[in-house]
Amino acid sequence: MSLWKEWRIWLLIIIVLGSIVAISPNPWAKGVVVKYVDENSPLYGEIKPGERIDSINGVKINSVKDLEQFENYTGMVRIFHNGKLTLKEVNHNLGIVGKKVGMSNINFGMDLVGGTRVLLAPVYEKPMNESDKDLLLDQIISTLQTRMNIYGLKEINFQPVKDVEGKRYVQIEVAGASKKEIDDLLGEQGKFEAYVTRVVKFKDGKDEIDIGDKNYTIEKIDGNISVNGKVYGVNDTLTLNDILFKVWNVTNETAVLGGRVFTGQDIKFVYFDPQHSYIRKYGNGWEFAFQILISDEGAERFAKITQNIPVIVDPKTGERYLEQKIYLFMDNKLASSLRISADLAGKKYSTPQITGGGKTKDDAVKEERRLQSILRSGALPVKLKVVKIDTISPSLGTHFLKGVGIAGLTAIIAVSLVVSLRYRNWKIVIPIIITSLSEVIIILGVAAAIKWTIDMSAIAGIVASVGTGVDDQVVITDEVSLERKREYSLKEKIKRAFFIIFGTASTTIAAMIPLMIIGIGVMRGFAITTTIGVLVGIFITRPAYGKIIENLKIRGHTHER
Repeated sequence: MSLWKEWRIWLLIIIVLGSIVAISPNPWAKGVVVKYVDENSPLYGEIKPGERIDSINGVKINSVKDLEQFENYTGMVRIFHNGKLTLKEVNHNLGIVGKKVGMSNINFGMDLVGGTRVLLAPVYEKPMNESDKDLLLDQIISTLQTRMNIYGLKEINFQPVKDVEGKRYVQIEVAGASKKEIDDLLGEQGKFEAYVTRVVKFKDGKDEIDIGDKNYTIEKIDGNISVNGKVYGVNDTLTLNDILFKVWNVTNETAVLGGRVFTGQDIKFVYFDPQHSYIRKYGNGWEFAFQILISDEGAERFAKITQNIPVIVDPKTGERYLEQKIYLFMDNKLASSLRISADLAGKKYSTPQITGGGKTKDDAVKEERRLQSILRSGALPVKLKVVKIDTISPSLGTHFLKGVGIAGLTAIIAVSLVVSLRYRNWKIVIPIIITSLSEVIIILGVAAAIKWTIDMSAIAGIVASVGTGVDDQVVITDEVSLERKREYSLKEKIKRAFFIIFGTASTTIAAMIPLMIIGIGVMRGFAITTTIGVLVGIFITRPAYGKIIENLKIRGHTHER
């Protein structure tokens, strides 16, 4: 029967073509796209992430190295980017970080394209047993993953690791990222708090304030305040009507108390839709705002604190507001302060609005998404301490990639020579080489389709799976061509060969499963890629090769010893 009528051959061809489409190779791609622009750069706001840099001062920018030569340039720069021209005076601070235009849809790992690896240690606030530490580490990784998914970052790998002493860490790998991006990523623990201030105005050294349905007398004593016989200084906390207050300031005339109305645990939902959020031009910059949904307990605290706050009128707009504002803090840093409408006094307010802004629209969008992702994911259960940061430059990764390409080409030549010496028949050698190359293309196609990152360990797995593939093809060829005392039909010989192949494939996959489950880093990447290669071989390429050999009807090229 003709090979072109065999469905296994057509299956191989279709899958190889589909893999090529998934990979979308473009080896001639040149150029650099902007990853980010430093805030201190004079080009900040002029050039945006994702834009392509065509040339600087007439020099074509075809690589990251071409861009880096202008980093410490002083003088006027003429930058063509996305078909536009920008002229700026710089002084040893171009501040543009770029990355090479991708030659395919394959995501290469940080050891090939550069990136950052960070090792973080949880800071335990109290002694914990081993099982609780494992659970805590899972919570940390889950929170970070949720945060990054909402933020939209890709190619970030989180995994728990242990050292030889059993200490636990979180390892984060970001391909193609810089240390600054990692610092931004880990800069927030995500502790959210909202305070409404109450001002005590002393008369004869004392004043009264109402918190909900309860009244409290507050006295000034030597720069401190006294409530119910207890003395509190600045930054001390006290509880009034089941609400935590912090002493923010004390003077001879007044004391400012911040009442905590909301915390991160009160956030039930973060709105992203246009009905509850906006981004608009404001003055010389851009402003954003979005609402969050607060728990009933938080709304109740808001009602208690705002019930008796005086009302003021804005002389410009005539709008009525409460005399005090609501202050929103992220990791003890003020994120925004908002006026409170007079209509909300004493009411259970459950949808406060978070506001902010940026110099450009992109800055505002980025800051809004950062706050939304942190609030949506929640606070990390503990603080994280940076133990180690490793940075791999893109140039080093390019060197690795070139070395892998040379090694792969050498391997193909070596396999071709060995197989040709064994069989001395190019009708056998050519199908073996084509099948092996098909396996590589299919594995890379699968990786591109599922966004699996190809790093050095994955490449090692590809080499290993292709090596087992050549072994299996030798088994098939020998079974078909060997002359034995007992004659077998071609179909029986193919069945005998595949019995051996499925047996070896099963043992290989069985050996890889533990590495996929409990392995980390290099071991897991190697195991997954090897398993994909073996499965591709036994279900796609080996059956097709068997039909090719069966169609060639080769006999007597080797002899049984």
